[in-house]
Amino acid sequence: MKMKRLSSLLLVIFLALAAVLAGCTDKTTSKTGGSKNTGNGAAKPLVIGLSPAGQWQENFNPFSNTAMGGTNGLIFQPLYYFDPVSGKENPMLATKYEWTNDNKTLVVTLRDNVKWSDGEAFTADDVVFTFDLLKKDPAADTSGIWKEVTSVKKQGNNQVAFNFDQANVPFQSYVLGVVIVPQHIWKDLGTPSKAKITKKYAIGTGPYLLDSFTAQLYKMKVNPNFYGGEYAVKELHFPVYSSNDSEQLALTKGELDWAGIFIPDADNVYVSIDKEHNKYWFPPSNNVTLYPNLTNPLLKDINVRKAISLSIDRKKLSEQAASGYDPLPSTTALILPRDQDWVDPSIPKDKLEFAFNKDEAVKTLEDAGYKKGKDGIFVSPDGKKLSFTLQTVSGWTDWTTMAQLISQGLKDIGIDVKVQQPEYASYAKNVTGGNYDLAISWTNSGSDPYKQYQDMLNSHGNWNLEKWNDPQTDAALKKFQGTTDKAVQKEAINYLQNVMVNEMPTIPLVNGPVWYEYRTQNYTGWPTEDDPYANPAPFNWPAPSIVLSKLKPNTK
Repeated sequence: MKMKRLSSLLLVIFLALAAVLAGCTDKTTSKTGGSKNTGNGAAKPLVIGLSPAGQWQENFNPFSNTAMGGTNGLIFQPLYYFDPVSGKENPMLATKYEWTNDNKTLVVTLRDNVKWSDGEAFTADDVVFTFDLLKKDPAADTSGIWKEVTSVKKQGNNQVAFNFDQANVPFQSYVLGVVIVPQHIWKDLGTPSKAKITKKYAIGTGPYLLDSFTAQLYKMKVNPNFYGGEYAVKELHFPVYSSNDSEQLALTKGELDWAGIFIPDADNVYVSIDKEHNKYWFPPSNNVTLYPNLTNPLLKDINVRKAISLSIDRKKLSEQAASGYDPLPSTTALILPRDQDWVDPSIPKDKLEFAFNKDEAVKTLEDAGYKKGKDGIFVSPDGKKLSFTLQTVSGWTDWTTMAQLISQGLKDIGIDVKVQQPEYASYAKNVTGGNYDLAISWTNSGSDPYKQYQDMLNSHGNWNLEKWNDPQTDAALKKFQGTTDKAVQKEAINYLQNVMVNEMPTIPLVNGPVWYEYRTQNYTGWPTEDDPYANPAPFNWPAPSIVLSKLKPNTK
């Protein structure tokens, strides 16, 4: 191995010397189609691995849920980006926002001197036009903007006002997160959700331009007229990979600079190959949760839910299902350490961590009047057996392992659970339609605890799979919506934390991490645990644009 490295080094020196003597620069093509720097001092293309796919489909429509990576953030931009890992607000096409009119009007101040990549000026008219597009085409309005906003109006040359019929302060993240498109291009493209956006129409305000596209590789180049200044990373390559295994192989071979895949035993499989440059960081981003269907009378009993929780060895779930990378959750469902400032100080510390105690689980059921039948399975006071199904997704191996461990743990205390693994489409239909007993699923995370609680606990929440319906919970969420006062917002979040701890409407299992691997050989400045400035995964758009703004070529 040392001889090979020495031979390669001598060859590089020879080629570089030959290039200098010839007075020219020699470039060769890498496996991803990029150029290798061979002595001219130019930075190498940064190669990004996205989620595996058979081949790329040219689709840079920001209103499509199958848009290519980089569409949002690198080409087109929103007004603001609220980062769920760092909790930071990142101004993009806007520089300021404020609530007026008793928190029923959101006034946004736009950035000056911004141009579209074709040279046309970006104006408030583009913002109003974009939101009008969503109003005309509900399929493009994936965040339900026009279910909350009553009107969008220009104020002067550089402000836009979003009017609501009732205060909804946290909805600002949805409004400000809408990607803005140029009126002079999109006015002729027809229905926005169906528009075919290829290189010709990929005209945005972002830091990169679409350079070329094939089914196997697409490239972006830096936008020299970007309002924030030209990024140090001049060229991006996005090669396609058919599976996690093929992407992992490319990463370990040094062909990728940035990836976001699950690698079992990453220290041995990835880091050990090049300890100086191969790095990873898997920060927690959401709760992986056990949802009990509360329309089932047995699961509606808090004693049954408490017994289920007590029977779950969460440390084993993390270690055996995800190589120990899934952090253990808080009973409050807060994502720690990100939400540390929100933790209710009145909750005793011992109640913030989940207990694993099978004897206590059995006692909880017995004290509530449940008795074991001859088969060892508990029966309720009215004669109903504690027997449930537990759904997860076929092929999602970490969740499948969790489901099997949970099933075994519940069997040990006297609850019968049969694991079901439908394909994703059927699973999604089942859990959203309430056709399940128990199910493992995710939670929706924002830059603060509100979004997760709103979607999961509001009686009309977008991800209230368990069907929790409590007027006081809804009132606490509405209290948060109606104010910009952090102290009042904390009061609301404190109430919701106590709902999670004492009522257990859902049962957190582990904190799902953001998968993120990176290499420092070509570029430095990556997000780390010590400097968690943005969501680090290469597929959580528009966060990668924040990361790319920080990267610098490695000159060592």
